[in-house]
Amino acid sequence: MAFQDYSLIQAPMAGGLSTADVVAGASRAGALGSVGAGYLSGDAIMAAAEGVRAAGGDAFAINLFIPAERDATDAEWRAALKALSPCYRQAGVPVPDDFPPLPDFREQFEAMLEARPAVFSWTFGRLPKSMMAACRARGIALVGTATHRDEALALAGDGVDGIVLQGEEAGGHRGGTDPQGEGQPLDALLSACRDIATPLIAAGGLMDGADVARVMAAGAATGQLGTAFLRCPEAGTAEGWRQALADAGPDATAVTRAVSGRWARGIANAWMDGRAPTEVAPYPDQHRLTSPLRKAAGVEWKSLWAGTGAHRSRALPVEELVQVIEEERRAASKSG
Repeated sequence: MAFQDYSLIQAPMAGGLSTADVVAGASRAGALGSVGAGYLSGDAIMAAAEGVRAAGGDAFAINLFIPAERDATDAEWRAALKALSPCYRQAGVPVPDDFPPLPDFREQFEAMLEARPAVFSWTFGRLPKSMMAACRARGIALVGTATHRDEALALAGDGVDGIVLQGEEAGGHRGGTDPQGEGQPLDALLSACRDIATPLIAAGGLMDGADVARVMAAGAATGQLGTAFLRCPEAGTAEGWRQALADAGPDATAVTRAVSGRWARGIANAWMDGRAPTEVAPYPDQHRLTSPLRKAAGVEWKSLWAGTGAHRSRALPVEELVQVIEEERRAASKSG
């Protein structure tokens, strides 16, 4: 994969954030746009790819989540639901009778193959060799996610084309294999993995071109930015989320596993304080249990994912933001 073709990567953000206009706009401006398809059905993935192409996006990535190794037991499910009942009550949201399952990974993967993006990226584990071969047969480049050196080495051994090194500063879910795994600062992670020959993509707290120049000087092929795009008018970011980003200070974010069963970083609210449940089902069942609450409640019970650089976000159109970041990167590279 020729990363020199891209000034940066617009991170995949699931849940409707990375809209077709965001992905296409990033692509038109010279970045690699990414569709966050972790929660999309196969049909929705096809529609998303068609939407990106219709909006003028050429090369782009589609990102999926590697399935969890096990489901919650009945006891874990009941305990987590009981712990969430006060949260639903505080938010004024009725506890539903049913919690719909998440899309089937095999269906998602087959749709991704049919959509044939330039890049297939994934988080939460490793991709089976048979699936890697299916991508290779269609000329789709492969990018996995690592939060520690051992994960990066495993991905390199699998023969991926690029490795996203995700520092603990990143917004949203930690993308490593272990749902309870500790995070690591991006600079330390880059230093630990600098000798790996596979191209490294730095992610976590990056907000401007100077950040991208810094990680490239430290050995990254390029940088991946997500939170930086949340205030773009084209993004599918809810108004309350946008306002929380606009109001954010340097210490606005915190981590929680109460939302999904995986550690994730966002603007601090009820999920990060004493109102959060202490009994948590394994990922992704906890995500299913909290989804109706997060969709129907006010801002205090939303999952406002954002990285540590949230206070430096800018409300610019996607193409303008990419261009500004690239200008900042070139200037920082020359001065550095």
